[in-house]
Amino acid sequence: MLTQLDIKNYALIDEFSVNFKNSFNIISGETGAGKSIMLGGLSLILGKRADISALNNPEKKCIIEGKFTIDKKRYESFFKDNNLDFERETILRREITPSGKSRAFINDTPVNLTTLKLFCSGVIEIHAQYQSLALKDVIHQLSLLDKFCGHDLLLKDFQKEYSLLLQLKNKLKSLQEKGEVSLSELEFLTFQLHELESANLKSGEKQEIEGELAMLNNAEHISLTLEKGTDLLDKDNGILDLLSEITRGFSDISTYNKNLLELNNRLEKTAIELKDISSDLFYLKEKSVSDPEELNQLNDRIDIINSLLLKHRKNLLSELIELKEDMKSKLDKLSNYDKEIENCLDEVVKQEQKVMVLSKKITKNRKSTIPGIENQIKNILKKLGMSFADFKIEIKESENLSKNGKDDVIFLFSANKGRKLESLSSIISGGELSRLMLAIKYISAEYQDTQCLVFDEIDSGVSGEIASLMGEMMRKIGEKKQIIAITHLPQVAAKGNQHYLIYKEVKSGKSNSIIKELNKEERINELAKLLSGEKITATAIKNADELLNQ
Repeated sequence: MLTQLDIKNYALIDEFSVNFKNSFNIISGETGAGKSIMLGGLSLILGKRADISALNNPEKKCIIEGKFTIDKKRYESFFKDNNLDFERETILRREITPSGKSRAFINDTPVNLTTLKLFCSGVIEIHAQYQSLALKDVIHQLSLLDKFCGHDLLLKDFQKEYSLLLQLKNKLKSLQEKGEVSLSELEFLTFQLHELESANLKSGEKQEIEGELAMLNNAEHISLTLEKGTDLLDKDNGILDLLSEITRGFSDISTYNKNLLELNNRLEKTAIELKDISSDLFYLKEKSVSDPEELNQLNDRIDIINSLLLKHRKNLLSELIELKEDMKSKLDKLSNYDKEIENCLDEVVKQEQKVMVLSKKITKNRKSTIPGIENQIKNILKKLGMSFADFKIEIKESENLSKNGKDDVIFLFSANKGRKLESLSSIISGGELSRLMLAIKYISAEYQDTQCLVFDEIDSGVSGEIASLMGEMMRKIGEKKQIIAITHLPQVAAKGNQHYLIYKEVKSGKSNSIIKELNKEERINELAKLLSGEKITATAIKNADELLNQ
């Protein structure tokens, strides 16, 4: 339950603090006094997005704190899963800086808004006036019915399996799209791959062939040059003989000086290198013979390679080899798509069967719950002055499966005897809608774990005896759960265990919203004001006292 709410620097609120009891708490105040502002502040610690324009003083930080008493058994796993310290007295805090930065905390540990909302979803529920209108929405009606059914775990299992079914269907669609290749495309791809594989391409082959072609095309010139080099090196009194003679001379004098020794070593190395060069020149000279047949073969080979490069718009032979591997991989996949599609289709069928089994269980739960809920609501509506009201929940099988199952649910209602039941969206008035919503909340209090319910003028559109009956019903809910109800009706306000007044006062030339808990005398005066308006009469005081003591 919510035990304390502190608001600083928010809208018309400079600073106020209020302590709530675990019972039926009433809040009243003139229009514009700050009741909605208080709810806005409360909504922030429940995860609503912050707005910098809501700062009372744009130069100061806005801070909103709510202290909640929670059950360890129910919430310990939440704190463990989110790496938070469990405290029975848990404090939620939101801070909004003048720069617009917003931060959220649970027991002084920073959290994101998703975590904050997840925690609050089971702790507190705010029922604002617009939510009565939401009752007309068929999706909201289905959600309410599921709360009455109490099959949250079954729904979670179903939604998990349904999500998996959607993933499998998307996978199947993707496989079918990728596998949709025409026979002509398949044949063309096969032809291209065969052409590349027949070419037997090798990495670096093009450069080697181009080098060999250069040798063959210039064989005569190369041979003459190599022969001349060989003669100069190896002939009598050639370069090698002369160098050998120099080396022998230096060998004799190399022991005299370090520099001479180094020169001698260099001459010996040069002689060895020139001998190797001479051998290589001779070898290349023997090979540099024009061979027309080999030249034709190499030209044919280079033509094949260049033709493939041009055809596939590639610059390098390595790119052609990579393209060949890609084509091979693609053909392998295409040949396997039929099998993959078959396997995936089998998975989809099995998953659909699993989902349908869960869906039927959900439908069975809904149908078995409906009669009891219908009777309870009709009985409550009679107590709220609608003696001839009729209420029915209609459930039909939907054409399509969804995350909510395979049911379409419609709430049907008739306020008057002899009138045909019609959907809520078309026939219900504001006062009737308020009473129906209270009836639903009264019943849901039995089914939901939420410990704090906040009603923002749920009694809108009713008055007199009906208002008193609604107030009595809220009081009974307050015996099991904490109720915080904002109201303008004295008949409802009189039923509360505590009564808080929100009012405005001018401080330093600025309006400021303030809240205070009323004592018995102050409650009587406030009730009298709600009964008679600004001018409180003795009769109003007397009636207020009677209301409070009923």
